[in-house]
Amino acid sequence: MSKVLTVIRKEYLERVRSKAFLVGTLLGPLFMALLVIGPTALGNLTRSQERTVAVLDLSGEVFEPLAEVLRKNEDNHVKLRRHETGPQAAAGVEELKARVLAKDVDAGLVIGADFFAQPQLTFYNTAVSAVVLRDETLRPALNEVLREERFQRAGVPADQREYILARSEWTTLQLSAAAEAAQSADVGIIAAITMVMIIYIMVLLYGQQNLTVVIEEKSSRMVEVLLSSLRPEQLLVGKVVGIGLAALTQVAIWTLAGFLVSVQGVAVAGAEISLTVFSPWLWLNFLVFFVMGYFLYASLYAGIGAMCNSVQDAQQFSMVLTMGMVIPILLMMVVIRAPDQPMATILSLVPFFSPILMFMRVTVSDPPIWQVVLSWLLLALTIWWANKAAGKLFRAGILLYGSSPTWKSLARALSR
Repeated sequence: MSKVLTVIRKEYLERVRSKAFLVGTLLGPLFMALLVIGPTALGNLTRSQERTVAVLDLSGEVFEPLAEVLRKNEDNHVKLRRHETGPQAAAGVEELKARVLAKDVDAGLVIGADFFAQPQLTFYNTAVSAVVLRDETLRPALNEVLREERFQRAGVPADQREYILARSEWTTLQLSAAAEAAQSADVGIIAAITMVMIIYIMVLLYGQQNLTVVIEEKSSRMVEVLLSSLRPEQLLVGKVVGIGLAALTQVAIWTLAGFLVSVQGVAVAGAEISLTVFSPWLWLNFLVFFVMGYFLYASLYAGIGAMCNSVQDAQQFSMVLTMGMVIPILLMMVVIRAPDQPMATILSLVPFFSPILMFMRVTVSDPPIWQVVLSWLLLALTIWWANKAAGKLFRAGILLYGSSPTWKSLARALSR
């Protein structure tokens, strides 16, 4: 046991004392923030880019009200240009299309001659991305112009217009056995995605380190020295546990820093987040799925590394393992939209998907405890199988040199 602890200590200290660990610990939260908030910020930045729209108003009554609504809504990124036409409407449309094709304007809009009775519109563009301009800016503004004009023609008083257009106001309270608390959907989704991405990135990053370090020690023949005083299984356990403790240390530092910063509350994407409001049940699941997900993948990565002589040899095999974490990331929206539906439940119980999908269900809904515990048990059984498989691969390949491994050689090693 003391020899295993020596390996654990060596692997742990090598990582926590490295410059890469320090840089990762300092820049990791920034990277996570950019990963979660960056797309929204870039979307807002792109949305603020000025776009020019040529408008052919055949009715002669819509252009000015439309421009006024855009000014009122502070949609300053859209610049309208009136496209004049002669008596022939068809010729005006062709001229408008030519302007769009010549990139003189970003898009073209033709408003029907009888718009307020039959609101027909034609939108011309050369890029699919222009539909965002159409749906997020022009369509709502024209709908408002249409409503206001129809109200006016029908003689609807202003107070009745407000009454008709009134919207429902929502207050969301998250219920638990202890109490109820105000809940922001944005905060919940941001927290869920951030914690899931931590599991995803750290499991893959530190899991693959097992593969790399085993290959490096095998190539340098250092492993022969280690195996002179250790059994292969002991060396495998020492490496997986030591590297895993380094990963856990880094996540613990981030979590502690998050608690300290959020004592006063921290604003993210316009929503205030405090880590102290997250339930102990959520933190327990985060720890369980992080640790179990790491051990599942790290053991198999180490086993594959033992069969390979170079990182290039290992790529085709490690890619299969990597997909076990990538696929649930691609399926996250299924869980977010319907976390309690049969499809989401079944997918979250698949052991290789559980660290991502079951934890996502825990963060965005309240799945039955028996389902969460069942996922733990299935994951534990799969880890036991993975350790056995990794042990066989380790014993069979750690002292083999020269020939590149094949799927057949891996299957032969596992069948022994």
